[in-house]
Amino acid sequence: MRRVFRPSWENLAAVVRGEDQVLLERAEARAWSLALESRRVPHRLRQQGRGWIVEAPAWYAERAAREITLFLGENRHQPRTPEPPRPQRSDGPTWAAMTGLLLFFVFVSRPWPGLGLYPQHWLDLGQAQAQLLLDGQWWRAATALTLHADAAHVAANAIIGGIFAGLLCRELGSGLGWFLILASGVLGNVLNALVQNPAHGSIGFSTAVFGAAGILSGLRAVGRGLNFRGFAVPVAAGLGLLAMLGSAGENTDLGAHLMGFAAGLILGLGAGLGLERLGPPSAALGRGLGLLALALLPAAWIWAWLA
Repeated sequence: MRRVFRPSWENLAAVVRGEDQVLLERAEARAWSLALESRRVPHRLRQQGRGWIVEAPAWYAERAAREITLFLGENRHQPRTPEPPRPQRSDGPTWAAMTGLLLFFVFVSRPWPGLGLYPQHWLDLGQAQAQLLLDGQWWRAATALTLHADAAHVAANAIIGGIFAGLLCRELGSGLGWFLILASGVLGNVLNALVQNPAHGSIGFSTAVFGAAGILSGLRAVGRGLNFRGFAVPVAAGLGLLAMLGSAGENTDLGAHLMGFAAGLILGLGAGLGLERLGPPSAALGRGLGLLALALLPAAWIWAWLA
């Protein structure tokens, strides 16, 4: 029974190639997995660092290694499919986004009598007030991400958000990374409005910051195979970050942070599964998603002023 409920797993690359070569490239690991699936051999695919591992239960390892050896022999002379181009991994867009967040705070936190603009006006138009958001003023889910109570609030979000966004964009590319970050912030504000009282108002980029933490947790969970341990470890780490960074302070909106993390986790799981099946997005798709992310907040504010 112990073999059934707690099986030991063997790295097939170590069995097939020897101990000196135990990590595979993504495309090769996927090909091995497909070969084993076609022969109905139990196995799992896991990411480890920059490489990939194909494992089989110990009592299936010999059969799995034999199937892999036959597969390699049959495909020895076939040309290797080139890896798709890697997504853009520059930190420039993240620096620009965090700088823009700080400059926007400077602009909206001071009065401009000549333009008829005052801080309270921005807050009235853009905060994610639950009742108004759910009544159809959808733009508030986005505009609220750009509003902050004070300089300390926006500085903390810019620093912590820059770290999480940088990590995510280095992994997914700036286009897909920032699209998911803003989507998690918007979705988090909507979910928060659903669970709060109608008069509750939420502001701050921290919803998207914890959304980024949730996305990273979801990606790690997929990379570990989505078994219980593989899912629980990264999610527990993300919740630990939420407890340390997102639950202290007099004006902390814990609900927004929690909903942002939950939204990010859902998006991260979806993105991870999509990347497993389809590979990284093309350069054109990455640019398109980046442009959508770039246009989202200005478009939401334009809508708020015109509504």
